[in-house]
Amino acid sequence: KHRRRTSRAQFRVLEAEFEENPKPSASKRQILAEKLSMTPRGVQIWFQNRRAKAKQ
Repeated sequence: KHRRRTSRAQFRVLEAEFEENPKPSASKRQILAEKLSMTPRGVQIWFQNRRAKAKQ
């Protein structure tokens, strides 16, 4: 399996969502995943990485 880069459109949505809530629930991640045609796991990892970036 290859790593998929997030598109600009996906990034904008995820970034806006992160500003509202850096720790979305599983159900919220599921909704985002469907909306952005990503896997819920992919969304989870994105938020995990984004939180780590915000900590620096």
